[in-house]
Amino acid sequence: MLIVKNLVLILSLLCVFSSSAFANSIEITSLTETVVKDRDVSSLLIGATEAQISEFMPNAKTQHQILAFFVKAGENEILFDTGLKGGNIMNELVKNGKNPDDIKIILLTHLHPDHFGGLVTGENKAAFKNAEIYISKPEYKYWLEDLKDENIINALKLYEGHLHLFDFGDEVVEGVKAIDTIGHTPGHTSFLIQSGNEKLLIVGDIMHFIDIQLPVPDVAVRYDVDPEKAIQSRKFILDYASQKEIPIAGMHIKAPGIIRVKKSGSCYEKL
Repeated sequence: MLIVKNLVLILSLLCVFSSSAFANSIEITSLTETVVKDRDVSSLLIGATEAQISEFMPNAKTQHQILAFFVKAGENEILFDTGLKGGNIMNELVKNGKNPDDIKIILLTHLHPDHFGGLVTGENKAAFKNAEIYISKPEYKYWLEDLKDENIINALKLYEGHLHLFDFGDEVVEGVKAIDTIGHTPGHTSFLIQSGNEKLLIVGDIMHFIDIQLPVPDVAVRYDVDPEKAIQSRKFILDYASQKEIPIAGMHIKAPGIIRVKKSGSCYEKL
């Protein structure tokens, strides 16, 4: 049974149970870094017509948020992404009874600052002293070998000896498979989690603004390194989630960040 904790609102599409009774359950805690209401995103959209913006995002304004997720699945406790450097995710973990020093596994969907930044405190120290960090090989190559991004290099130096690179298709840790969803970045990864009969997809930045990107999945954003591949990955993962009836958790989906979707023609909508 999928267990959702610390909800801003209770989604009728998910059943919520007491957390301790189900050995084969997936328990997910939504952690909020930031929320910006009524953000004007018109300059960030690629491929959206004025009519589509008017229909789905009046005045091109929407709520935008940065989330991370703490997941208990089987024997594993995993933090997916870490928010911003010196940000609020550490506080969110403590508020939910999680000591950052007890975090042992961190899986990163990609290496944009709002996803890896929280690895580092405001004092430039490792925020998670005992964590093993997992990143896809193409993501690592792009940012550290091709671009030589100093912020990322310096952050990961703090975890020297505890960094692990994986290929798409790998079982990164027990019960968690890495799925190729490149486009937003060259190594962007979604993660399929399975515990018993329960499944959950962590989809990172497959979507930034679901108000328009569900009904019009061909709309990309200026953050996408390769907009066309990002569109392909979005359609792939939404098709998969729809067909398999798997809930998805996204770092920019409106809090608590977890939805189910169904396909309707060439579009998608929330259940």
